Amino acid sequence: MRSTRVDGAGCRRAEGAAAAGQAEVALRESEARDRAASAEAARLEAEAAVRRSEEQYRLVNRATNDVIWDWDLETNRVYWNGAVVQHFGCTPEELGDGPEGWYDRIHPEDRARVSEGIRAAIEGNGESWTDEYRFRKGDGSYAPFLDRGYIGRSASGVPTRMIGSMLDLTERHRAEAALRESELFHRQTLESIPGMVWATRPDGYCEFFSEQWVEFTGVPAERQFGDRWLEVLHPDDRERVFAAWRAAVGGLAPYDLEYRIRWRDGGYQWFKVRGRPIRGASGRIVRWFGIAINIHDLKLAEQALRDADRRKDEFLAMLAHELRNPLAPVRTAVAMLRRVGAADPVQRRARDVIDRQVTHMVRLIDDLLDISRIARGRIQLRKARCDLVSIVRQTAEDYRANLEADGVALRVSAPDEPLWVEGDDTRLAQMLGNLLQNAGKFTDAGARGGGRVGVRVEAGPPGSGREGGVSGQAVITVEDNGVGMDPGLLSRIFDPFSQADQGLARSKGGLGLGLALVKGLVELHGGTVAAHSEGPGRGSVFTLRLPLAAPVARDLSAASDGEDASRQGVRVLVIEDNHDAAESLEMLLTLSGYDVETAFDGPTGLTAARTRPPDVVLCDLGLPGGMDGYDVARAIRAEPSLASTRLVALSGYGQDEDRRRSREAGFDRHLVKPAEDTALMEALSAGRRELRSTASPLSR
Repeated sequence: MRSTRVDGAGCRRAEGAAAAGQAEVALRESEARDRAASAEAARLEAEAAVRRSEEQYRLVNRATNDVIWDWDLETNRVYWNGAVVQHFGCTPEELGDGPEGWYDRIHPEDRARVSEGIRAAIEGNGESWTDEYRFRKGDGSYAPFLDRGYIGRSASGVPTRMIGSMLDLTERHRAEAALRESELFHRQTLESIPGMVWATRPDGYCEFFSEQWVEFTGVPAERQFGDRWLEVLHPDDRERVFAAWRAAVGGLAPYDLEYRIRWRDGGYQWFKVRGRPIRGASGRIVRWFGIAINIHDLKLAEQALRDADRRKDEFLAMLAHELRNPLAPVRTAVAMLRRVGAADPVQRRARDVIDRQVTHMVRLIDDLLDISRIARGRIQLRKARCDLVSIVRQTAEDYRANLEADGVALRVSAPDEPLWVEGDDTRLAQMLGNLLQNAGKFTDAGARGGGRVGVRVEAGPPGSGREGGVSGQAVITVEDNGVGMDPGLLSRIFDPFSQADQGLARSKGGLGLGLALVKGLVELHGGTVAAHSEGPGRGSVFTLRLPLAAPVARDLSAASDGEDASRQGVRVLVIEDNHDAAESLEMLLTLSGYDVETAFDGPTGLTAARTRPPDVVLCDLGLPGGMDGYDVARAIRAEPSLASTRLVALSGYGQDEDRRRSREAGFDRHLVKPAEDTALMEALSAGRRELRSTASPLSR
């Protein structure tokens, strides 16, 4: 029985042990299965990751426009993406699956450098390699490429793979070449500009000077940046230029100046400098660009012209003086002959011939001086409201005798009412006189139906524009039936010294200045002049147009001053170094009733004035010795006993400057030799009136 129990217990222990062994085995098998499953899952994940990486690589290869290459360094195989077709003009198969096909297409001059660069990057544990080289395309041409490769290594540092991309630089190189060409073009353009170029920022900070500027000044460009360029300007110009530049940058004024810039040798030369803003698409100023053009030679030429013009003026003034001086006694002698009368017709005729020719000579001198003044803008009009109808009638009558003496009839047509203009009555009469003289000169008395000149003055036609604030114009027309003009002459008839072809005889005379004076004077009055002719032999028409002024009521309040016509007892002192002029003037004034004394130089005349105070002094300006006419006038004005004496300058110098000087010296009037008899008597009569108004005695 006991034995049976023992065997049963052993069996149970054995069965327990077996069961435990089986469980352990099952556990190990389960763990093994789990490890295998984990390994399989890891393998599958790795394979999936590889597939995803490869898919991403393929997608990148397809998406990029660049050439992508993949060099397996372990198998020495090279893979290319499809972009090679576009950039290389060949397929990946044509390149081959090894690096040899790639190397063979690199330009021979670049191949060794590229190969050495890749070898150095791989063997030197580098992570990348970059180079730019020429690569042969399928058509045999070479194109520039930028190649970048990245090296993959194993955990132990062994290179296993190299992946890279090639970027075609053809367009970039073309753009860079175009940019270089453009820069060269602009640089050469700037260098070819006949001037010095500069540029600034929008705020005016100067940041660029061309080579011409640097070469001229001898100062490096960087030392002139900002406002330091002012240092090479003439000291007298700097403040003015800087103020103008700041005003231009501030938008207050354009920048257009002339100033002097220091040359590298230390001298200064004149430049005309102009700056203009460069604006962007928004309209804002992005920079300033300017140029300085050398005008030094022009300035010198202008100065030379001014000097020549001054010398010409001095010459003309001296010429007029020298020509007028001998004419003065001639005119005075004519006036004397007219005073005493002449029973012999031959004498009267000779006297009239002399008078006309003196008048003609004086007119030529005056025309020559006037055209010079107009050209320089030196004519000063003494404008006042005047009746053009009255001026036309009087001027026409002044010229009627001369025209009729040449067998030319004069007809005047004018309205009964005044036509008021703002003008210089003397110059207006001069314009009309020149037109009448011109018409008479070229109108033949033997013309069909006789020579005829017509003058018409009228208001402008309805619809005339408003000039000077008054509606309409005054129109003066001078028409003749003379020789007429061809179109070629019409186009230049108002140019100075322009004349019709008169042949060698020059029977009509003149300097060709009369019509030029008309044009200059009428334009100074705000008017115009025009000429018209149907052609040679068909006469001419000249039309003056002047702006009308507002009409004024006629002043009827002025009464006669009751001047006594008697000249007896009025003392006149003549101071004149030309004996013929002095003696003839003395004789004329004596015949006219004046008490006359004569002196031939300044000191003698001043002594005579102090000894026997005159009512009027007629004094030449160009007296010899140390006392000229200006000195005489100043000395007389300094004498209290001569305070009421009227001073009249009588001189061959008649320019504006001469008149100004005589006025400043103390003269009351300035008459130009040879003075008209009427002008001389008027000056003396004015003197009597003024003397009476101050209650000074006419005789002592």
